[in-house]
Amino acid sequence: MERGIYFDAWYRDEHCFHPSLPMRRTQMVEDLKDYEATLLVWSALGGGSLSLPYLEEEAYGEVPQRLRVYGYMNDQEFIRECDKHGIKVFGVVFEVQGWEFPAEISEDGTQLLSLNILRGEGNKTWYGLREFSQDKYPKLFKKTFRDYFPDGLTNSAGEPVTDLWGECAARKWDGTAVHAAWVEVVGYEQICYQMCRNNPVWRAYLKKIIEIQIDAGVHGVHLDECELPITAINYGGCFCKDCMKPFSAYLKERQQLGLLPAEFADMDFDTFHYGEYIKANGIDFPGPNRGAIPLFSDYFQFQMKIMTGYFKELTDHVRAYGKSKGRDVLVSGNFFHVMHQYMPLQPEVDIIATEMRNTLYRQAYWYRYANGFAGGKPMTVVENPYGGIVPELLENLKNGRMAEQFQLMLLEATTFGCNLSIPYGGWMGNTIRDAFYAPKEPTMAVQQFLKKNDHLISNISGAEIAVNYSYPSYWHRENDAVGDDGDQATMLSSAVNKDVIMPFWDIIRQMSKQHVPYDVIISDDGELFQDEFTLDRLSKYKCLVLPDNDIMTAKQLSTVLEYLDGDRKVVVYGRLANNGSEEARALAARVLSHPGTQICEESDKLYGFITAIRGMLPNAKFQIEVDGSPDIGINPHALENGGLAVHLVNYGFDRQQDCVVPVTAAFRVRTPRAVTEVTVHTLNGEDLQAEWRYDADSDGCLSVQIAKLPLYALVECRMV
Repeated sequence: MERGIYFDAWYRDEHCFHPSLPMRRTQMVEDLKDYEATLLVWSALGGGSLSLPYLEEEAYGEVPQRLRVYGYMNDQEFIRECDKHGIKVFGVVFEVQGWEFPAEISEDGTQLLSLNILRGEGNKTWYGLREFSQDKYPKLFKKTFRDYFPDGLTNSAGEPVTDLWGECAARKWDGTAVHAAWVEVVGYEQICYQMCRNNPVWRAYLKKIIEIQIDAGVHGVHLDECELPITAINYGGCFCKDCMKPFSAYLKERQQLGLLPAEFADMDFDTFHYGEYIKANGIDFPGPNRGAIPLFSDYFQFQMKIMTGYFKELTDHVRAYGKSKGRDVLVSGNFFHVMHQYMPLQPEVDIIATEMRNTLYRQAYWYRYANGFAGGKPMTVVENPYGGIVPELLENLKNGRMAEQFQLMLLEATTFGCNLSIPYGGWMGNTIRDAFYAPKEPTMAVQQFLKKNDHLISNISGAEIAVNYSYPSYWHRENDAVGDDGDQATMLSSAVNKDVIMPFWDIIRQMSKQHVPYDVIISDDGELFQDEFTLDRLSKYKCLVLPDNDIMTAKQLSTVLEYLDGDRKVVVYGRLANNGSEEARALAARVLSHPGTQICEESDKLYGFITAIRGMLPNAKFQIEVDGSPDIGINPHALENGGLAVHLVNYGFDRQQDCVVPVTAAFRVRTPRAVTEVTVHTLNGEDLQAEWRYDADSDGCLSVQIAKLPLYALVECRMV
């Protein structure tokens, strides 16, 4: 499993200013070695969304001799130093960000005296994408706009581009630019527009950023904010020309197929403009109820489709340009909370480096979902400063408290099949004047343990239960569930409207609470992306859970029937393909009437539903059952050598004692083969008193009791 570092390396006690990251030093590389790092994300060469010559200054700029005393390096040198130690550095492409900063420039236009933070020197002006594309200050850097684009750039209307910033900005229905407000630091003059990747000019510019990063030696390219322009929806976008023209063509095609509401059956989509329609009808876009906005579902599906194609265009360019330089360059994407917007993008990346909607002290169910989203690909998760515990945790860590709570968070992610990255100057949003640094010694202890026991850690659980997340059944609910968040008002808001009923989340949250091992399997709509909802994928599970899947394809339901005919079990909660095609509804009826299917109505309590799942398993018992109700997390890991490891975390952090209080933990686990030896590994090497017994006559179960479970334990089971 990768050991990722969230390596913004922003300064302590200073705002986190996008898009440029602080200069790197040799001491940072020493810290990364101490942290046993294998992967750095958000880690280098972010300045391309300010200008290309600025990006090349980050990559190759001459480092003043005064700074060499302290080991400062340009980014190309930093990448080479990391490479010596097997650490992969990913350049970050801030896809949605287009920047303008207040600046002070010398009288002769040859020196940038101040940028962003002004000193009252020289001539005050602005510098960013606009000035770069106009060659307004051609003597500031070694290259000008024409050095990168000798023939200039031409937009989709055939017009020469004279202002890159204005040309590529996402637009509201009234034509005003959409701001990337979450990165505009409050109290500063800086301006960041959201860019629209549907604009071919912006894609051409992003490709230049990618090429410069690869030339500088990055091991991978990290495409941040990769869902644009869906990012803009909660801000009232995007209604730019490169969204509206293809959207009208999309609607015309659906009209011809009879797929639009009756009120649009005779609409002239050759002259239609969705923004003008919104304005003329006084519609609050996106408003509190997106599902009620005319054509919003069509608009969202259109953006999902076109976004997927243009994301692939960039990932293909990364790989092709890397190949042209004789290298295999990796691709990762920030898939934020790994929700429906990113499902069609997942096949295009090698590594998933992502945030989470809320960073909490415990979130086992989310890690199990994220593990399923990754589908076996490496994943590292970074902390999100909005809507969670990060600001409070940072203050406590700075005051020398809650180090064990932080260790617990790292090891909870490991337990449930993910890697939680180490924050090294991690982002703290646009109001907090600080960066998130992990406490050194406690972090080293965790990282060194993870490296030492890497052979006992797996992103494959060996769980007996699969829970299906149905994209077509949930995407519209997920959109409606976006709450009002004043800090980060996007489709990716950390706030959630809990009035929207989503049984999938309720069920996996309850299963995790009851210590039930499970995997998540994602299924598609049959059009936008291809899933792995196949018999080969499902056959290793004893029970499949379908939680209120009101839409499933005929192909998926046929697979479910094959699964059932293999003497396996299905538990259905609520609806099954009620809103599917006629063929799908007929197949759903066969699934529901199959003797291997257990049906639970929506009125059933969740605890009772979980019990119904238990009744479908061998001997009516879960794969892991815990005695009593200890406040722990537990999950199996299926190992490459065919063995099994059971990971346990103790959630009993006591704030008064500032430590995790040991607790008795006893459990039984059904194993695929007889267990001959058990070894318990702990973070601090404690000699635990663990009693164990393997009972071949009781469905092949191993019973383990740990009298004093510390913060974390890894139970290694050797089998014949």
